[in-house]
Amino acid sequence: MNTTKHRFLPGQRLSGIQSGMTALAILGALLPAVAEAQRIYPSKLSDKVIVESGTAAQVSEKVRAGAPGVLVEVFVRVGETVKKGQVLGHTELAATKYQLDLASEALASESALQAAKGHADAWMATRIETEDALRKRKVEKTRLDWATGMEQFISGQYEAQVEQKKVQRIQYEYWKEQYEARFFRAPVDGVVTEVLLDVGKPVTYATHVFTIANEKSYMVPVTVPEEYAASAALNTTLPIRLSNGRHVARGLVDRVEDDPKAPGKKIITLLVNEKEFPTPTSGNLSGAKFDVLLPQGETAVADGRDPRDTSPPAGNDAPQPPAAKP
Repeated sequence: MNTTKHRFLPGQRLSGIQSGMTALAILGALLPAVAEAQRIYPSKLSDKVIVESGTAAQVSEKVRAGAPGVLVEVFVRVGETVKKGQVLGHTELAATKYQLDLASEALASESALQAAKGHADAWMATRIETEDALRKRKVEKTRLDWATGMEQFISGQYEAQVEQKKVQRIQYEYWKEQYEARFFRAPVDGVVTEVLLDVGKPVTYATHVFTIANEKSYMVPVTVPEEYAASAALNTTLPIRLSNGRHVARGLVDRVEDDPKAPGKKIITLLVNEKEFPTPTSGNLSGAKFDVLLPQGETAVADGRDPRDTSPPAGNDAPQPPAAKP
């Protein structure tokens, strides 16, 4: 099906879909809606596409327990400002830290592996010397058979040490993950709006303990096929515009996750700060939808404009400079 490509420019609506696409849209409207559709359009830039986002929602994130335990310390109070990644509290750590330290020491120790490699190298040298002596008829063939057998035996021990080191790496990563699961960290910049448990209270997996909100920032979900999501690197920005085409800004890639409802698809969550938009618009972003320019194989242009378009942007339609991280 042929479609008209769209230039990603401020002040321009997505339009020009051929009659075949229109017919499909009408047919889709007559069918029961199963999920919110997020369409993908070709862009004027051959290596980029335009994706419709889901509806924006004001940032309000629940912080849940990553493992069962007892809440030991809480470092924040309601009303405090926190940064993304800041520790809010933790459950008991001693037992998990002990296991992590043991695993770390075992992984760091190379003595057994180096000794096994030294023995394997020595027996390889012995076998080579014995082969040379056999060619010169200084030893019997049984001597070479013995040296070859010992080389294979010691090499097997060395390979076992290599495999053991892999197991130690897995054990270390496991206990590192378990240790980190005992901490509660702020998922976004914002303000603590809820502290639901006191120190000494038990928690189970996924118990809601804190809530972090940011009234100036909005979360914008973008559902795309997995191959498109590969270009959205964490903590980089993507050009976005309001679906009415009136303003272009940038959204910060906060996370990229599997879509639990659609295998083979990813959900890119963008953080959008209201100060990126003019005052009349900034207070009405909740529930808004955006068009997102996704790069394919290279970084998107800084302002979302077609670099071949030399006309200056006008008025409030001019792209604004990137804001600080929300």
